[in-house]
Amino acid sequence: MAYLWTNTGKQIRVKIVHKSGNVLHLSVENLEANSERHRLLVCVLGTLFCFAVCVFIFRLNLLHTWFVLPIVVLGYLYSNVIKSENLVLVKDFALQCSTTFANGTVRNSLIPMEYIQDVVINEVFYNLKVINVLQVLTKGNLFRRKPVITLLNHLKPGLMCLKIIYEELHSTLELEDC
Repeated sequence: MAYLWTNTGKQIRVKIVHKSGNVLHLSVENLEANSERHRLLVCVLGTLFCFAVCVFIFRLNLLHTWFVLPIVVLGYLYSNVIKSENLVLVKDFALQCSTTFANGTVRNSLIPMEYIQDVVINEVFYNLKVINVLQVLTKGNLFRRKPVITLLNHLKPGLMCLKIIYEELHSTLELEDC
């Protein structure tokens, strides 16, 4: 278990949940998820308070308010705070990537092993910055339209975290370093 930082400055915890000869389960947890949700909730409540003040004190019509858009945007952001991302690698079967949101929603994706060519750390441009990401190079007809799949793309862990995950994935897959 290691406490590290993301490329955006959030503190994360990288944990090897389970490791054996054929199975690797890694978890990257956002330690600031609860404070992010609290901050967004305060913004939503503040916007609703301003809305109520404008409606009742200044006698504005409900159709003339411009508070609806910020409430919708902040509500969307509130429900999309990332709690954790998990990687489960079963050596002869597949690589599963799971993203858990703070509201309990889970998104899963599965990449069969016969379509994985390599796992690499790559440099990409993101918001006018160069960051490092972990990517799977795929092969075969199934992934012809998307030959490169980015892992852990929501939390965007820093380089030290990616090196730990990269080494663990390569040791389980027994791939040679290039």
